[in-house]
Amino acid sequence: MKKRVVVGIALALGVLAAGVSNAAACGACGENGKCSDPQAVQQFRNEAAALLGELKVRDIELRYEYAKEGIDSNRISELEGEIKELKGRIIAVADKLGIPPCCTV
Repeated sequence: MKKRVVVGIALALGVLAAGVSNAAACGACGENGKCSDPQAVQQFRNEAAALLGELKVRDIELRYEYAKEGIDSNRISELEGEIKELKGRIIAVADKLGIPPCCTV
């Protein structure tokens, strides 16, 4: 029971830290940034839709692995690696279109 609580708290802190850093970075987009260009954002969504969908699937699988009673650290490491790789590919698509990272993931 204690292990699940510790894992839950660690996961919550990780999500919180990621959200705060993302919110801080989004100030760089501003009102005149590329995020406000609807055509560029739509083109990004079209090109990255499959990657974003796959990222959501992997995130759900990772959450499921953490929720299990017996944690499979190999599977978790594999999923975290896949998530990191997908985020990199999504950011590469955004870079190609000139969209700042705060508008992507």
